[in-house]
Amino acid sequence: MGAAVIRGRVVFEGKHPQRRAITMTSEAACHRPNSLPMTEDVIVAPDGSLKNVYVHVVSGLGERVFAAPQSPAVMDQVGCMFVPHVLAVQAGQAITFQSSDPVLHNVRAVAKKNRAFNVSMPAKGKTVSRWFAEPEVVPIRCDVHAWMGGFIAVESHPFHRVTGADGAFSLEGLPAGEYIVEAWHEKLGAQRKSVKVSDGQPATIDFSFAAGQGG
Repeated sequence: MGAAVIRGRVVFEGKHPQRRAITMTSEAACHRPNSLPMTEDVIVAPDGSLKNVYVHVVSGLGERVFAAPQSPAVMDQVGCMFVPHVLAVQAGQAITFQSSDPVLHNVRAVAKKNRAFNVSMPAKGKTVSRWFAEPEVVPIRCDVHAWMGGFIAVESHPFHRVTGADGAFSLEGLPAGEYIVEAWHEKLGAQRKSVKVSDGQPATIDFSFAAGQGG
């Protein structure tokens, strides 16, 4: 590990897309008629900050190898939603899937480079542990409730973050050098930028997305 830092912010340019209400009438335990949950595929703050963008180093670390964290990452099922919507983990890191809902769920990982799986979560308090060996963004689905979806972003190193409501990210502890950093969004696609960093001199890169990007 080094002492270099890459900081930045991800924003959405143009007219902000409106989130849509999710009606859960098919599941009485999660249906909230007076407080409908909202879609999470594109979340833009009033100031343009873009949430749930996966920012990670894709080039520049060479042959360095990083041990996976010993503490597990956690993805919960709360109110018939996956929480968090996008979870960043390291290859080989244990992931605890759990359910805080008193209803039947399942966790289906639609992996391509890793082994796909589909496990049942029949009751509140159920937990199951899995891990991924190869870097990729893995879609996570619940077949019982069609609106439930999330993503697990797997990387071989610890230099990755998911933006919060402020759109900010900070990749800390990097060795000094030149890197390519990618910002990935489930609907708006991916962008890459090059940056050179030195110890004790944080570098800044920002990303801007707009409607019509992605696939």
